[in-house]
Amino acid sequence: MCFSNIFRRMHYLCEPDYLKHVHREGNTVKIVHCPEYWANVRPMEGPTPARLNELIAETNANTAAIADKVKTTLAAAGVTGEFVKLEGKEPWQEICKAADSLGANLIVLGTRGVGTIKRTLLGSCSDSVMHHAHCPVLVCKHNA
Repeated sequence: MCFSNIFRRMHYLCEPDYLKHVHREGNTVKIVHCPEYWANVRPMEGPTPARLNELIAETNANTAAIADKVKTTLAAAGVTGEFVKLEGKEPWQEICKAADSLGANLIVLGTRGVGTIKRTLLGSCSDSVMHHAHCPVLVCKHNA
């Protein structure tokens, strides 16, 4: 049996595209989500410790909700897979590391299509994954 490990940053941007155009019987899907990284925020740099704890709790609750929705969506589509929470400051690095460690043969991720100036200043997760991944990358643009 052939297994494909499919990764993507979880924004529900490319789920319909993946299911319609890419998924094949026998593929194993790993849906990854890299939430906000709060571990390196210092009190003088950002929110108060109490607010930081609130933000961490909100992030964890949002991640749990996404995990539940992913499991429901995969089950409804009859797709074998699992939700994987990644933790790290740079999502693109975490996606590439996870793809390498699990032997992924394709990364599928969405892009929000931010403007050139914002992408230049802040960087692009999908662009970084495309340049650093050791397997093919399929980027699905969100059509709002």
